[in-house]
Amino acid sequence: MKRNILIIDDDVETSLKYKKWLEEEAKEVFNITLIDDPELAEQNFKPGNYDLVLIGFRMSVMDGFDLYDRLNKLSKKVQDTPTKEFKICFMTSSRINYKALTEIHPDFGEECYVCKQVEKEVFIKQVYSLISP
Repeated sequence: MKRNILIIDDDVETSLKYKKWLEEEAKEVFNITLIDDPELAEQNFKPGNYDLVLIGFRMSVMDGFDLYDRLNKLSKKVQDTPTKEFKICFMTSSRINYKALTEIHPDFGEECYVCKQVEKEVFIKQVYSLISP
């Protein structure tokens, strides 16, 4: 069964890099969708369709936390959404201050953040850890 991954970021170069890495790792395992506009992503979001959503932390229209909150509300509004919630991972281009981020969103641990300058092997390992049951 393929794992559906949605990548939302206005940094298209990084999104394409992550997609390439995941496809090189296991194209038969991942089905990857890229959206470079957070508002478009919100409009086209299909609750229950994604195993993992990677969201840019800082985007021009809205930040990743705001978009996550909106997507999460959409998921909760749909009555027939499968019980499976989507996993989340925020992508950031700056050094990650986990303490500050966990104060804003205490339900997200360190595994829910990835630095955009991450090495391929570390990124792949993180994705597998997030989508594993």
